[in-house]
Amino acid sequence: MLRLLRKTDAGWARQALGDVPALLSDHARCEQKAAATALSLMTGFPEQRELVQPLVRLAQEETSHFFKVMGELSRRGLCLRRDGGDAYVRGLLSAASHAGQDRLRDRLLISALIEARSCERFGLLAEAAPVAGETRLAGLYRTLFEAEARHHALFFDLAVRIFGDDSTRKRLAELQEVEAELCRVLPHRPAIH
Repeated sequence: MLRLLRKTDAGWARQALGDVPALLSDHARCEQKAAATALSLMTGFPEQRELVQPLVRLAQEETSHFFKVMGELSRRGLCLRRDGGDAYVRGLLSAASHAGQDRLRDRLLISALIEARSCERFGLLAEAAPVAGETRLAGLYRTLFEAEARHHALFFDLAVRIFGDDSTRKRLAELQEVEAELCRVLPHRPAIH
């Protein structure tokens, strides 16, 4: 379902939960960027009217997730940390086409892969959090797991609707290889990606 070629090592969740402030801060930044990406795609390709409603709704949902994670940071007396960037996302974007409609197709598919990886990792966090004494986080990540699965499907379905099934799947296969390699070479850290 998630179209990922490589699974995240289960040890990642234990490591991430070892620094909950860094994890939550990174997670909040991811939600913020996801909302911004949805709006950017919608406004950057105004000729694609079928993007407007789903991406506005997605931006609203991602913003609500941002507020949930910010609430968890606040509840713990923590502040949002500065954004140190995301080598995973930069690596995926470096593989994207920059030409016309191919750019849109790649951005949709990269967004689908990012959401799929987030979904997978939220599931791992939901399982590992109670063991780490973080039952409240387990509930948060169970809820967000379901949302990320929907977001992954939304981006993939939009790409298929606009670009057709065959060309979308062919390009997705290429981007899946890039994504799997990034997951192999990037070090684990207390971050979603």
